[in-house]
Amino acid sequence: MTGAEKGWTLRPQAPSIGTVLGPIGQWADGAAREFVFGAGLNAFRMLVVRKGSRVFGYVNLCPHYSLPLNVRADEFLSRDGARIMCRRHLAIFTVEDGMCIDGACIGAALDCVPLQIDPEGQVVIG
Repeated sequence: MTGAEKGWTLRPQAPSIGTVLGPIGQWADGAAREFVFGAGLNAFRMLVVRKGSRVFGYVNLCPHYSLPLNVRADEFLSRDGARIMCRRHLAIFTVEDGMCIDGACIGAALDCVPLQIDPEGQVVIG
């Protein structure tokens, strides 16, 4: 892991590497879900998006103003479900690498939280 890839671990209340988020089957293909660790203003918020047999995780903060991407629970994707969208500023990010491709923060990227799927089908941080 590079310094940029593990920056999320330095955030207050960040989950530990190895934290189990649950079975991949809990998400429909193309669905997104938010996970919150801790409470208050320093709670660690992340989103997970499933695309086929792959899952992608990101810190739930738009690089434009460091505000959460969603306004409503689990509402992260564009209407067609193909991209992540900041509901506050309408910036558009690719699911696969979190890169902003449209909006006020073009060229910036979401902070990746690496995920794995273990042999039992559990989504695990790390």
